[in-house]
Amino acid sequence: MDILGAQRTNGGGSNNNININDGEGVNASAIAKRRELAQLASFFLKQHSAYDMIPVSFRLIVLDTKLLVTKALSTLVQNGVESAPMYDSALSCYAGMLTTTDLVNLVQYYYSNFSYNEAIDDLGQVQLENYKEMLLRLKSRQTNTLCANPLDTLYEVSRRLLATDYSTLALVDEDSETGSDVIVSVLSIYRILNFMAANIDDKKKLKQHTLYDLHIGTYGDLITAKMDTPVIDIIRMFVDENISVVPILDDAGVVLNVFAESDIILLAREGLLDELNIPVSEAIALRPDDYPGVHTCTQADTLYSVLDTIRKTHVQRLIVVDDDIKPVGVVALSDVLRALIV
Repeated sequence: MDILGAQRTNGGGSNNNININDGEGVNASAIAKRRELAQLASFFLKQHSAYDMIPVSFRLIVLDTKLLVTKALSTLVQNGVESAPMYDSALSCYAGMLTTTDLVNLVQYYYSNFSYNEAIDDLGQVQLENYKEMLLRLKSRQTNTLCANPLDTLYEVSRRLLATDYSTLALVDEDSETGSDVIVSVLSIYRILNFMAANIDDKKKLKQHTLYDLHIGTYGDLITAKMDTPVIDIIRMFVDENISVVPILDDAGVVLNVFAESDIILLAREGLLDELNIPVSEAIALRPDDYPGVHTCTQADTLYSVLDTIRKTHVQRLIVVDDDIKPVGVVALSDVLRALIV
């Protein structure tokens, strides 16, 4: 869920990044730089397991598949989290992830076809164990069932994430006595990049290479909106264009803000899912004071500066702008991680 106004990449081999050699392919220098950096980062990731990422103390929300969809989504909203693993207690196994994207798809479908009360009544009768079938009925993607073992290397976990369009997976172990799945934690691309930026030894190489040098980012025609665009129209953009964030521009095309899938959680918390015709400016005003804000970069910025911004601000993507602060592309977390994998 990390692409701005462009199709998500599906599969680890696909890459929609800008061609930096005017149609003749990436030049030899850029390829050499990227390979050198990827070898350094890949070596680091192979030296650490997913277990190294598990904090000493943390909170883990796990949803039983017998829960009603309405109660499960309410749990996400009340706790301010964008995803949570599901567990099938009858089969004693991991059953996938419930995510903000699922909520967005449900909101768009029911808002277009039913009243708010009808939607609540309908979802109030569906359990999470039947949720996969519901997603297929809504012509949405299947439930994220991606997982890894805590002893897998971060390199293996990274490749597994990049082979999909998911940004988070569950760490699942096995109970040695019963053979049942044990959900240990969740791991995201953001946490992997944050861990690497803080602990990799040779930071000098990160400072030597720019986004342009390393061919990082997705560029092209971006899906955008203005401050008076209704929220429901942006939600339709999320679903129809398979994107997770839309930049908000002024009349001159300058970036003012962004509206992301995570903002739907705030609307749900405020009880506004039945008032989605409000302008996006009103929805943005609901954000807490500690919201990380909109962060931009240029193609001349170094990988080190991008990683440092990600680590300090907790942003999930950076908007790439030109000299006039007009958007030309996006650097998503998956773009950065893909550049660091051999």
